[in-house]
Amino acid sequence: MLKKEELKKIVQIKGNVRGVVFQSHANFIIEKEGKEALKAVEEKMAELGYPLNLKKINVGGWYPEFISVLNVAVAKDLFGWTEKDVFEMGKAAPRYSFISKMLIAYFVSLRRFVAEVPKYWKKHFDTGELEVVRLDEEKKYMILREKNHDSYPLICVYHAGYYQRIAENVIKSNKITVEETKCVFRGDPYHEYAVKWK
Repeated sequence: MLKKEELKKIVQIKGNVRGVVFQSHANFIIEKEGKEALKAVEEKMAELGYPLNLKKINVGGWYPEFISVLNVAVAKDLFGWTEKDVFEMGKAAPRYSFISKMLIAYFVSLRRFVAEVPKYWKKHFDTGELEVVRLDEEKKYMILREKNHDSYPLICVYHAGYYQRIAENVIKSNKITVEETKCVFRGDPYHEYAVKWK
């Protein structure tokens, strides 16, 4: 189960996320574990002192990011998920998010994607920044960088999955890999994700 030290780290996370993030979590939990699993997550959240009713979340509203992170951590613990499951949760998120669906339709090219990424981030988070720091279409790779967003190690895995799904939709390929090559939790000044495709 989630240790007290880990809970303490999570509740210190600053910033807010849109309610649509919670909606994505709820949909994935139901899809993977069933409707009763969602109730189990909510009960555990309440037991930890952070009650959450996922059905009453306003998808366009702002909520503390630490609650979102705790939601993922609780689900992982309750259902015995591995990092691969958390990656899949992140990868599934764009399917459930009206914000993501709308913006993915707008990303008609990689160049447009590069230009719009910073705005896209701000529609989900009120802290940090996301940018494409390198794009090489000939060598088929790009580097995404998250700055000033020090959430929680589990979320690095979630974001890698999320970026893979977005890349699959923008690049129109299912032969894509995403690897976090720099991480603040390993001593780097920011997070970087290498996105490669064939």
